[in-house]
Amino acid sequence: MTTVQRDDVSIFYRDQGEGQPVLLLHGHTLDHRVFDGLTSSLVAAGLRVIRPDFRGHGRSTRPPQGYHWVDHCGDVEAVLDEAGVERTAVVGFSLGGGVALEMVLERPDRVGALTLMSPVMPDRPFEPEFMANLKAVAMVARTEGIQAAMEGPWMKSPLFAASLAKPGVLETLSEIVKDFPGAEYLAEARDHIERDWTVPERLGEVSAETLVLVGEREMPGFMAFSQEAAEGIPGAKLEIIPGAGHLLPLEAGEEVARLILEHLR
Repeated sequence: MTTVQRDDVSIFYRDQGEGQPVLLLHGHTLDHRVFDGLTSSLVAAGLRVIRPDFRGHGRSTRPPQGYHWVDHCGDVEAVLDEAGVERTAVVGFSLGGGVALEMVLERPDRVGALTLMSPVMPDRPFEPEFMANLKAVAMVARTEGIQAAMEGPWMKSPLFAASLAKPGVLETLSEIVKDFPGAEYLAEARDHIERDWTVPERLGEVSAETLVLVGEREMPGFMAFSQEAAEGIPGAKLEIIPGAGHLLPLEAGEEVARLILEHLR
């Protein structure tokens, strides 16, 4: 376990195993622990697994602003530099999938095989039901505190409804999100990066061999993001996990590990 400093932000990451490197990027309000089970399988298969906590998540520090895709990508690059890794396979889950897409477009030289799990699609809006939930989380966070927001509207999010019915998922998710510092919801300002392109319009430029994983019971909006990625990235393969919801690393870890290993081989 170690950290790397980037400007005024300290990024925590875990580096385990030896062999071909694989970078695991977590989702919003989560941290590297969401991949604990997946990491065990990948390390046992002879891979080196690197798991950073995004800024404002887990053990990384909480800047007053700077939560754009570009910020996360810069942080991840700093982790790879510190770890001595020039090029790595990348697995991005949810928010991490959006970061992975930004990374493969801006720094394709650093990305080998790409796996997207229920990815956020940068520059696309969330569906109204999920957007309403995020607004409720933000309101409670600012009026009652982060813990109340996590225990209340966030744990009741429609994003998790299908997943929480699986044994052990509720307990694991609760343990992780209780440590979310909530800096994004409390930030005084959000960085806005001006650019003349969007991720969806550039999907055709992705040259990395890409696997897209999504649960059969995923929310319609995230299912649409996954399908757009699979259809827009040349040669991408889409796998739908039967009976699974959004939290694929927690509810379908063995199947996800098997598919990732097949993809890397």
